[in-house]
Amino acid sequence: MLRPDSRVYSSAVTDPATDLTHHFVDGTPRLHAVEWRATNSPTLLLLHGATHHARYWDPLVRLLQPYRVLALDARGHGASEWAESGRYDPDHYVADLQRAVEQLAPSDGVALIGHSTGSLVSMRYAAKHPDRLWATVFVDIDPRPPDSQRERLQGVGARPARTFESLDEARARIQLLTPGLSDADYDMLAETTFERLEDGSYQQRLDQRTLAEYPQFDNRSLLSGIDLPALVMRGATSTVNGAEAAAAAAAALPRGELATVRGEHQLHVQEPAAVAEVLLEFLGRHAPR
Repeated sequence: MLRPDSRVYSSAVTDPATDLTHHFVDGTPRLHAVEWRATNSPTLLLLHGATHHARYWDPLVRLLQPYRVLALDARGHGASEWAESGRYDPDHYVADLQRAVEQLAPSDGVALIGHSTGSLVSMRYAAKHPDRLWATVFVDIDPRPPDSQRERLQGVGARPARTFESLDEARARIQLLTPGLSDADYDMLAETTFERLEDGSYQQRLDQRTLAEYPQFDNRSLLSGIDLPALVMRGATSTVNGAEAAAAAAAALPRGELATVRGEHQLHVQEPAAVAEVLLEFLGRHAPR
C-alpha cells in the first residue's frame, strides 16, 4: 500500500554532489533507505523519530566522516510503503529493521543510532540481535515514555492530514517547528517531506495511522540485556526526556554511558556539531578496526 511515488522522491532529492545513494529494502512493506559515503568504513544505521524521515539526519551526517552512513524511512514515512492497519507496532518496526540490516549491511555489524521513536525501536532490536551491532546510541527518549506523549501523537493522527497551498507554506511550517537550520536545509526538507497532490496542494509523506495507532513502548526490562557499548544522549533543554530518566537508562545498560548535549528534543537536527562531537568520540572508541 504505497501512497508516495518513490521514483519521484528519489529523483527529487538525488544530488551527485552529496554522495548520496537511494536503496529499497525488499519485503512488505518495501522500505526506502538513503546511503551516504558508500565506503568500506564502519557502518552507522540511523533511525528517525515519529513524523520524520531519513533526510532529517542530513545536517548531522555531513559531520560524521569517515563513516558509511545509512538512514531508513520507517514504514508509513517518507518514501517507504504504508502498512496495513494494525501493523504499526514495535514488533513490525523491529522486523523491518532486521530486513534492512540483512540487505544493506549483510556482512558487517553496524552502529545503530536512533532518535526518539527510532531509539525505542533500536532498544528492542539491540536486545534481540546484539550480534549484529558494534555499538548503539539512544537519542532523547525515555525507555518508557509517559502516556501523555502517546496520547498526544494519537490525537494528531486522529485528525485529517494537514495540507498546504504551496511548497513555500509547507517549508514555513518546518521552519516554525525546527528553527535554526540553513536555508538550503529548509529547502531540502520541504522537498523531501511533502508531496504535491492532484489538486496542487502539498501534504506530508506520512501515513496518519503511524500516529493514530502509535503504540505504548516500555523497554525498561530490555536494557539490562543490551550488553554492548551503548550511549544515552539527552538534549539539555529537552522536554521529552528528563534528566532522571536518561540517567536511569544509562545505569541500566551494562556498558551504558550518558551524555547531555546542548539542545532540545531535535538536537541532532538543530545542534549537529555538538551531537557529532560526542558521537565521534564515542564511536571512535568502539568502531571495528
